[in-house]
This record gives sequence, structure tokens and C-alpha cells, in this order.
Amino acid sequence: MSTAKKWNLLYIEEKNSKFDPSNPKIEQLFNSVKNVTDNDEALKLIETGDYDIVINDVSQETVEGIMLFKQMKEKGIKTCTFALVEPKDADKLYIIADLGINAFELTPEQFDMALEQIAQFDPYNKG
Repeated sequence: MSTAKKWNLLYIEEKNSKFDPSNPKIEQLFNSVKNVTDNDEALKLIETGDYDIVINDVSQETVEGIMLFKQMKEKGIKTCTFALVEPKDADKLYIIADLGINAFELTPEQFDMALEQIAQFDPYNKG
């Protein structure tokens, strides 16, 4: 296990996603984890600044996820955010990146690996 700092995580779930938000790896890798399913609730929580990292599963409702990213940008929210996108929506990666969001294009089998990479990321080191 890494000696890196464990971050507070907000995980935005999607119905019918193949990425399991109850994956035990999440609890192992992050300090505290809050799961939400509603974008409005997520936005309110993000605005509190209590979360170091936000993971937004946009594997099923990519457009809704992009709308949340646009709202965050309009409000000037700079929280470190990652989008999880399935290969079928790879064409949306350019839009997501243009909004300043980090993204992983992955299959469900790659979910653990993506979580490990995200947990190692320092959301406050922009260099």
C-alpha cells in the first residue's frame, strides 16, 4: 500500500452502471467516501469544498455528466474531478477534456486500476 495521503472522495453514481460504487477498493484507497446519485446534490456537496477529488461515473448518462461539468466550470469550481467513460462514448472525451476534467476511458475490468491511479493523484499539485 502506498504511503501517499488518502483523499476525501465524492463519487457520483449512475443507475445501471457497470462500475461498482460499493467496490471495497474505494474504501481502502480513500480517506472518506460519499456516494450520491443526483447531480444537483453532487453540485451542492462539491461547492462545500469538503472533497479533494470527485469521480463522476458518466458511463450511462454522458450528457448529464457533461452538464454537471459545465455547471462546475460556470461557477468557477476547481475541485479535482475525474470522469469515467466507457469505450462506446470515447467521442465525448474531447468535450470533457475541454471543460478541464480528467477522464478515464475504461471497461469495468479496468475499474480497480483506474481507482488506484486516481488515489495516487495529488489534487493540489498542479505542476
